Amino acid sequence: MSQRLEARRAATILVLPAIILLLALNIFPIIYAAYISLHHWNLASPNPPRFAGLFNYEELLIDERFSNSLMVSGQFIFLAVGIELLLGFALAFVFNSKLPGLDTLRKISLLPVMAMPLVVGLTWFYMLNENFGVTNWIVTLFGFERQPFLTDQTLSILSVVLTDVWQWTPFVTLVIFAALQSLPEYVFEAARMDGLNERQIFFKMTLPLLRPAILVVLVIRAVDAFRMIELIFMMTKGGPAGATEVMPWYLYTTGFLSLNLGYAAAMAVVMIIVVTLVAQVLVRKIVNQGEME
Repeated sequence: MSQRLEARRAATILVLPAIILLLALNIFPIIYAAYISLHHWNLASPNPPRFAGLFNYEELLIDERFSNSLMVSGQFIFLAVGIELLLGFALAFVFNSKLPGLDTLRKISLLPVMAMPLVVGLTWFYMLNENFGVTNWIVTLFGFERQPFLTDQTLSILSVVLTDVWQWTPFVTLVIFAALQSLPEYVFEAARMDGLNERQIFFKMTLPLLRPAILVVLVIRAVDAFRMIELIFMMTKGGPAGATEVMPWYLYTTGFLSLNLGYAAAMAVVMIIVVTLVAQVLVRKIVNQGEME
């Protein structure tokens, strides 16, 4: 018993520095952001910060621009992550087949993931530009008029979604492909011997076995997409007319351009709560799935 307590004590001592570092780098900034959110704190004003209670949060409830940013963020997550899951799922099965040349194709497909989001956003900005973009040059070759991919309210959000899909679909493909590779082949052989066809094997065996991997990649991509700002910064700056103003971009403009730190901090706290709740729901599904298996 004493040896077990000694082992736990040693483990606690070894883990303690990491816990302290985690608290310093993550928990303290969150607490400080919550503190700022309770104050009127505007660096553009000569007045010193003063306590405001829940005023900033009350303002969020009636702020149409904030409501729009939440809606745009939800729209972006739904479209981008949904398309990435569908394409990644399909490509993972293609990569898992025995077609020639797939090994090289797998390596090439990972290149977009390695690029910095700012570089990706700048590249697609030039490609989709209405005046000199290569995409519009191709469009005109087929006799169509130039399209305002980045200045039309509908096309702009779709352009940002397309860019995100191009960059992150390979990541989804990689995770699901790795899960496919880990599935035991003898289980499927036994199912075929029992008379199950390929469609039945897919829906009754393959899909349930892949569900944990799908949920994991869904958590990672949904959280990452919710805090995406780089593509907006490089491609649309939140325009036109707020069509691509996701919540992180509104937070950035409020805190760093308008210098309204109190209001921006309130948005940050709400953003943290939303991300935490969504992640908790998805992680709980992953845990429940693991317990069922």
